Amino acid sequence: MQRRRFIPLTAFVLGVLCLHTTAPAQTDSTRARFREPAATGYRLETSRAKSAAAASPSVQWLRAWPENGSTNAVEFSSRVTLRLKPGTDLAALLQGRALQLSRTVAPDTYILQAADAWTALREAEQLAQLSEVLVSCPVARRKRAQTGPAAAYPNDPYYLYQWHLENRDEEGVTYGPDTNVRAAWPFARGEGVTVAVVDDGVDLLHPDLAAATANTNHFSFASGTTNGTHISSALRHGTAAAGLVAARGGNSLGMSGVAPMANLVSWAVLNPEATEEGFMNMFQYRSNVVQVQSHSWVGNGLNLLVAPSALEQIALSNALTFGRGGRGVVMVRAAGNIREDTGNANDDQYVSDPRIIAVAAVRSDGRTSAYSSPGACVLVAAPSSELASEGNYPTVFTTDPQGTNGANQITNWAGSPPDLGDYAFDAYGFTGTSASAPQISGVAALLLSANTNLTYRDVQQILVHSARHFDAGDPDLATNGAGFVVSHNDGFGVPDAGWAVRLARGWTNRAPMTNLTFSAPNTGAIPDDGLRVVVSGGGVPTNLVSIRANPSLGPHADAPTASLPLVDVGLATGPLATTLAGKAALIQRGTVFFYEKIGYAAQAGAAFAVIYDHGGGGVSIMAGTDFTPIPAVFIAQAEGEALRSLIQTNATVTAQIRLFATNYSFAVTNTLLGEHLAVRLRTDHPQRGDVRVTLISPQGTRSVLARKNDDTNAGPADWTYYSTHHFYESSAGNWTVSVSDENAGSTGSVLGVDLTISGVPITDTDHDGLADGWEQTNFGSLAQGPRDDPDRDGYSNMREQIMGTNPNAVDAPFQLGLDLSLWNDSHARVSWAASTNYNYEVYGGTNAASLSLLTNLTGQLPEVEFFPARTNDAHQFFRVRAVNP
Repeated sequence: MQRRRFIPLTAFVLGVLCLHTTAPAQTDSTRARFREPAATGYRLETSRAKSAAAASPSVQWLRAWPENGSTNAVEFSSRVTLRLKPGTDLAALLQGRALQLSRTVAPDTYILQAADAWTALREAEQLAQLSEVLVSCPVARRKRAQTGPAAAYPNDPYYLYQWHLENRDEEGVTYGPDTNVRAAWPFARGEGVTVAVVDDGVDLLHPDLAAATANTNHFSFASGTTNGTHISSALRHGTAAAGLVAARGGNSLGMSGVAPMANLVSWAVLNPEATEEGFMNMFQYRSNVVQVQSHSWVGNGLNLLVAPSALEQIALSNALTFGRGGRGVVMVRAAGNIREDTGNANDDQYVSDPRIIAVAAVRSDGRTSAYSSPGACVLVAAPSSELASEGNYPTVFTTDPQGTNGANQITNWAGSPPDLGDYAFDAYGFTGTSASAPQISGVAALLLSANTNLTYRDVQQILVHSARHFDAGDPDLATNGAGFVVSHNDGFGVPDAGWAVRLARGWTNRAPMTNLTFSAPNTGAIPDDGLRVVVSGGGVPTNLVSIRANPSLGPHADAPTASLPLVDVGLATGPLATTLAGKAALIQRGTVFFYEKIGYAAQAGAAFAVIYDHGGGGVSIMAGTDFTPIPAVFIAQAEGEALRSLIQTNATVTAQIRLFATNYSFAVTNTLLGEHLAVRLRTDHPQRGDVRVTLISPQGTRSVLARKNDDTNAGPADWTYYSTHHFYESSAGNWTVSVSDENAGSTGSVLGVDLTISGVPITDTDHDGLADGWEQTNFGSLAQGPRDDPDRDGYSNMREQIMGTNPNAVDAPFQLGLDLSLWNDSHARVSWAASTNYNYEVYGGTNAASLSLLTNLTGQLPEVEFFPARTNDAHQFFRVRAVNP
């Protein structure tokens, strides 16, 4: 990619930005020399000097460049700084000169006023030659480096391929999700933090990894040696993960990791020879030296329940409880890649453990990748690849073992510094949640670099606060009772590293956590084949009153749908001409995919869809329907055709989707500010794949803990499911666990249910999650709610309570001014703290007294950005005004 010519950018205080051009050619200049106090030479444009001499009364500023080769221009004024040797007579010195005393700054130090900039320059140069003068130079405007919220464009030549770090065009326009690391790097780059890549080894001599891996903490837990390299030349997984965490940035080589100054250690454990004892040793190894563990692997239990062994559980507890001096090792783990096989992250307790950060994958447009395992335990997501069947989406660029090892075995790429063959990209690129987890490990390293006192719980919660969703079309998005948007697909979204680091720098450790457990030991039969289409109206045949149904993977009728008229729309192979508002669609299977049929029905306004077979042999689950916008079920051909005939002749017929379940209710009077929730379930069901389990909070937030899948084994005999979806909800009120069966032929019972709520105890009389003392102190009453935003700064009361900020005052005030950073060779980045409650008018021009409206921007958290082109104008000024939308 051709890089554009660099045009330096400067900023003046008072919130005004100024663009400067590069220095003029040496041949078009004249010289001036001053004492500052060292003798310093400057070059002035000849044309500017001539015009100044011709019309000196009107020229108050002259531009010049130091003769030291700098391209940073200064502007000389009509005032002169003068410092004299003690005892020198100022009046005598100024006799006959075109200078007047303006002010005395200090003993023997003065500012003098001339009629114009040219006179000041000439007089200062003459005074500088006198032996009694220590300093003589024009008062100048000089470039000031304003600390902006974005680091300079990295000098790593392959950074431009790292869309997962910066998914934008040259003008700053966002294409989709990224980790926004350049907003974090001015404050933290991972210095002082060590991250363990727990995998199949790492190429420790890779040019982009060697600096980070230059330590003695590597270990192979299979062989019991300090050899952290790959055990086979065919392996590359660990090297790929390591590059995403902490490839050394800013070294003019290759790429950059999320935390480019962090240290890396390689713990080789993914080896058939590694035992449970080896994994135990790994989890607790050097837990006061290694702050972050990055795990791009799962328990390998396709459609099975998998948990760490007893030995591993001890080691995990040791690392998470006592590691990092009692603050806990931060453990990050891939959520898994088995969505297509009906897998769920909650089926793997390596992943679902609430002390661990489970990471999903999103593709370059923000949608959760089609392979990424869903689950209520997923905390956040990070960019990764997509299945080829879903379209042309990029893989993730990263390091690859050198030479003919690894995935990319092509060497000697022309003009590549270092060899592009030592990196994985395009068809060789890194994929899956394996590529997502290391990025969050890198973000965790940035947070600990910014604030070493963070506990693992603090890191989790900062990620929650800083995460963003990029797919507004995800039908699973829900706002919990505390006002946080969460999904079983990507958790709380993709963290913004810049926002996260800013939060970390001022974060106060969360109070110690309490666990409360409530038990229901009573047995309850699970209704068999409980998902039904319930048909009502006059003259409905008995065989159509309750029709058995199989689910889609999209929105589910855990609560019954409304009972609505059914409209026969045939095959629904394209957009429907019929308006279906206030109705449901009856659709025949065939010709196009299930998700297309459901989508066409939703576009027409249908509240739900019922698809019936056409002799295709039936389906247990409608595959590929994860992101359909409305509930849908599949019924047999006979019932579907009979239902179609019925609605053609009977206008009174209505239908609804209903799930029959056994419910366990827990009345909780304790007031915790919730974090993770756990449900331990014991059943004697002969087929776990039939069982659906949900948890609904007093605020109405529903966690799907298990859904229909392909596991034919009995259970869950004794399994604990976890959810992140109730973060910051109040624990007080009625919690309900629902257990249902969505397939015929296998029946079972619930033998017992335990609900464990983890969180921070608070006094909360009105059970809204806001501590009474906090509400009374800030509002004088308990009338405010967790989602309210009385100061209109975009941060809800709940966020302000957690962050320790004032809910009645704008804590990141717009009045602090604009931040400036150099975005790339062609554009600057202007940003400011913003609120979703305001829009922003951006004015610009070359005359600060007369600026024109350039654009209107919608407010968003935590800031709004504007990317002006870097021009050859002498100055370019910007002003931003907040307005009510």
